[in-house]
Amino acid sequence: MPHVIVKMYPGRSEEKKKELTNRIAKSVVEITECPEAAVSVTIEEVEQEAWPETVYRPDILEGAGVLYKEPGYNPFEKAAEDNDPLDSLAEYVRDAAARAMQEDTTGYFNAMSWLDLELEDNPGGFDAFFGKPWNDLSDSEKADRAKAIRRVL
Repeated sequence: MPHVIVKMYPGRSEEKKKELTNRIAKSVVEITECPEAAVSVTIEEVEQEAWPETVYRPDILEGAGVLYKEPGYNPFEKAAEDNDPLDSLAEYVRDAAARAMQEDTTGYFNAMSWLDLELEDNPGGFDAFFGKPWNDLSDSEKADRAKAIRRVL
């Protein structure tokens, strides 16, 4: 503890990667007050064209941990400019529901119940499809957004 994973585009030299690793480890030791021997750092290089589905969606949109620093970009926005945002939201919700159904072992999967739980547990997970983050919405705006999300399923 702790283990830090850095994901970035390829192209940095080994020297730059070692410098980055050393600075991260130094900061982690300083801030967490743990011994340096407890810190590990991994660098994963991800090609630019694979970034949205390999990193952005699983780590940023659907990540299991708490995202403390959100990126100032959304690789899915370019596609959203060409299409209705609700089309990409519908695709996202349907894909996520299909994955959840495959993981369900009870045999009684209900997509709408799953979506209600998802909206309750992780309403900000849909922020990439809307212009305003969930936490910045009024109660009536939250209700409207939840209805819009439910409509796509």
